[in-house]
Amino acid sequence: MRTLCFILFAVFTAGAKDLHWAYVPPTKPDLPKVEHADWARNEIDFFCLSRMESRGHAPKERESAARLLRRIFLDLIGIPPSIEKVDSFLLDPSGEHLEQIVDELLSSKHFGEKWALGWLDLARYADSDGYQRDGFRNVWPYRDWVIRAFNSDMPFDQFTIEQLAGDLLPEATNNQIIATGFHRGPILNLEAGTDPEEDRVKQVVDRVNTTSTVWLGTSMQCAQCHDHKHDPFSIHDYYSMFAFFNNTPIEGKRRPGGNDASMDYAGSDIKVPVPADELHKRDEAENKAREAEKIYVSKVEELCESFSDNELNELVKKHPKEIDLIRKSKIDFKEAVKISKALFQKGESSESLNKLQKNITNNKNRSKGGAFQIGYTSRVMKEMEEKRVTHIMLRGDFRDVGKKVSANTPPSLHLFRDEYPRNRLGLARWLVSKENPLTARVTVNRIWAELFGRGIVTTIEDFGTNGAYPTHPELLDWLAVTFQSDDSWSLKKTIKRIVLSSVYLQSSIVSQLERGNDPNNSFYARGPSLRLHAELIRDNALYISGLLSTKMYGRPVRPVQPANFWRVIGEVDNKYYISDNEDLYRRGIYTIWRRSAHYPSFANFDAPSRGACNVMRKSSNTPLQALTLLNDPVYVEIAKAFAARIKKETTELNAPQQLEYAFRLALSRNPNGAEITALKKIYFIALDTEGSAESAWFEIATTLLNLHGTITK
Repeated sequence: MRTLCFILFAVFTAGAKDLHWAYVPPTKPDLPKVEHADWARNEIDFFCLSRMESRGHAPKERESAARLLRRIFLDLIGIPPSIEKVDSFLLDPSGEHLEQIVDELLSSKHFGEKWALGWLDLARYADSDGYQRDGFRNVWPYRDWVIRAFNSDMPFDQFTIEQLAGDLLPEATNNQIIATGFHRGPILNLEAGTDPEEDRVKQVVDRVNTTSTVWLGTSMQCAQCHDHKHDPFSIHDYYSMFAFFNNTPIEGKRRPGGNDASMDYAGSDIKVPVPADELHKRDEAENKAREAEKIYVSKVEELCESFSDNELNELVKKHPKEIDLIRKSKIDFKEAVKISKALFQKGESSESLNKLQKNITNNKNRSKGGAFQIGYTSRVMKEMEEKRVTHIMLRGDFRDVGKKVSANTPPSLHLFRDEYPRNRLGLARWLVSKENPLTARVTVNRIWAELFGRGIVTTIEDFGTNGAYPTHPELLDWLAVTFQSDDSWSLKKTIKRIVLSSVYLQSSIVSQLERGNDPNNSFYARGPSLRLHAELIRDNALYISGLLSTKMYGRPVRPVQPANFWRVIGEVDNKYYISDNEDLYRRGIYTIWRRSAHYPSFANFDAPSRGACNVMRKSSNTPLQALTLLNDPVYVEIAKAFAARIKKETTELNAPQQLEYAFRLALSRNPNGAEITALKKIYFIALDTEGSAESAWFEIATTLLNLHGTITK
């Protein structure tokens, strides 16, 4: 008996001792002692400075005022400050003024537009289904919900619950149901011959894997086919989690009658009210199409009247039906098109008619709400009245089922309370409960990574045994507990605390020796220096040029791209219909996201296709990026607008002053001697070569928009 007790005690203590750090609930540590406490602005600095001092690193001085202001603007709202804002801060770069600016930016409507970008990567947000067919889907109201949630600083626990189970809340509002679009992000296969059940299972698997990645920072997908090799998750645990998501309707169904291999969409949607301005646009487009049809008919009638009787008699042999139409007293638009296709295929008349017909088609598409979607709906989650039975899928094969399981969470983490319902709502509450050791850690780590370019845990998606150990474990736990308890899950309070820390405010300028000693800035002995996300590079350029539209929300827009760059085959309309007016210049978050061919300039700057959950974007450096900024039609237009802005706003200045002003528009700071000398050289060579000030300013605008500093914060 004594021996058995000893063995049991040894097993128990060994298990407790070996419990992975991430599965131990965080507690708020005391601030470490440091030699230079006067450098610290808030608690974050004590943890970072302690690590610096222990490794012999010294923090950098505070970043220069202009560079710092630009960094904060780009990090908080994704667009740079105006020259007026910079000048105001240069007059008073105090900590109090800095905090006031941070508060203003956190309250800006553009805050949500910037911070929603990373969340949409997690949510697999896209405007199309994926796979070869890649048909268009309506889920943009979810994107708008995310932007509004960030702007209102919705507590992260509520943010979580509404996205995972808003439809299951008592008396759920339309907005709470729209929020469940988070888990309508998985790709959907509507190719002919698809097994609907197999595709449904793939979507449920995606929801399990994404949930565990986003909220738990775990590689639970490794347990889909067998027990996890490294972390404490069994295949039984995996399918117990699977059961939470296994009760939503199937989204693809075989087409009845005819070819039974064809597929149609059959998922759950919610109707969204159409805004008044959109209805007005539709009516306007419908009227334009109707008027253009009348012009088209008149043009065809006019051309037909030019035929002599002899010509008509000759043509009747080849085109009897069309000649019969001509001899009618009146033809309609469809009849006019038939006549045109048969008799006017070449020459100026044909070109004129084709142009009219294209105009009619475009306006008809707009009158229906867009080329790829009719009506206003959004894809949402819905629970079935009769629950499916869930089984373990042996080796992950949906055709080979094993033991029956019920909805439950991994026992290696905290317990699932009895008061939680055994559905997605219960799961969401379990994820944001105070006992959960992972959710708060994973979330603050992602915020830190967004601001510094790397997480305190560098494997952002994996807090498990094979993941990286935190570089600053005490800081991570302090941030997590503060975020969850003291700040009541406020993202804005956490972000504010970080951007007002001395660690964040440091200069990013570093010597070769310092870079060699800490190439990845693991000890944060310098400020962050990162290339902007793809959408923000374009937003930044549009803002600098004066073209940026501040219009928010609504259906996705389609900036200029070649008309045939979508070449997907199938049942989907693959023409690229370019937007008009200010929709051409809206922020990148509103650009249509097609998985098989997402916006090329975004793809060139490492934006993911969003076929799966993406926790952190890569940052590559390729020739295609330079070619994009130099030659993409959008950037050429931006450069022209920037050149015109420089010329318009500097009419009373001399050339060197104009160049300095242009530089400040692009980079927020004054150029140094070498920079202004280089700009003068470019300007005067272009002026001599082209003989036009307009061309010279275009060269300057193109140069400034292509600078490394312009696309870097």
